[in-house]
Parts: sequence; C-alpha cells; structure tokens
Amino acid sequence: MTACPGCGLDLPDVDADPPAERDASAACFARYGELLARSYGIAEYRPVHQLVVDAYVAQHPGGTSRREVQTTALCLMTLCLAVEDGVDPRRGPELHKKMVADRPDFHWLAPPRRDGLLTVEDVLAAADASEHQRLVWAWARELWRAWEPHHATIRAWNTHALGPA
Repeated sequence: MTACPGCGLDLPDVDADPPAERDASAACFARYGELLARSYGIAEYRPVHQLVVDAYVAQHPGGTSRREVQTTALCLMTLCLAVEDGVDPRRGPELHKKMVADRPDFHWLAPPRRDGLLTVEDVLAAADASEHQRLVWAWARELWRAWEPHHATIRAWNTHALGPA
C-alpha cells in the first residue's frame, strides 16, 4: 500500500512511477486516469469534466516550475468561478484561453492541507451520472474551501484576466 502525498488515499502499489507534474502517488494518478476515461467516455458525465480536472489538480498541485504553477493557477481560477459564481464548468477551456491571453505571471501558492477530503476514489464509487455529478461538485467545493488562505489572490487573478464579475 502507498499513501498519496496529495490526498492521503491509501491504495495498493502499481507498477508505475508517480507523475512528475502532480503531488500524487502512482496509484492515485492511475485512479484519476480511470475517472478521466469515464468523464470523456460517457456523455452524461461530461458536464462536470472540468471540475474533475480542477479538483484533482487542486488536491495534487505540482511543483514550482512555470508550467506546474500555471496549471494549478488555472484550475484554481476555474474552480473559483464554478463554486463561487456558478459558472458552467463546460466553459473551462474557453476561460483558460482568456486567463492566459496576456501571459500572466502567476506565482506559486503554498498548498493547504488536502487530506481528509473527498478523493478520486469517492467519485469513482458513483453508481450513475447523477451521483457522479453530485460527488464531483462536493469534491470541488471541499477543495475550494481548503484553498481559502489564497482566495483573494485567486479572485484577483480572475479579475485581472476576465474583468470584474
């Protein structure tokens, strides 16, 4: 068994290396791959796909390289918009393009504690699309609350990129 450094989830070891760009165990990242396959492959699961990505990245942020900082920032920004403002998660790709249009200089945010929250495993247990969507929204809300020390910064990034709400 291996405990995931991002979410604390204990899973059986898998024959793979942990992802370089995420603070995740190889086993947790493999379960995320299963969730992504479900999200891409079943139309009824797709409306919350962006929240799946945002929640996982927020729970397993990467390192301090420009790429990893930008990925985490964008996911936190769309998580904020969805959870706080009710923005449809399906707008994520469109919003990400706007968020990086003027090549912002995001900075690394020290991750909060992220264990003890819902995980990819909880979402994978959903029996149907309705339960999947409910669990993904709950996961997204928990992760957004966990990042509360950085809410002002993330909101400022959104305002800079997208204008006032």
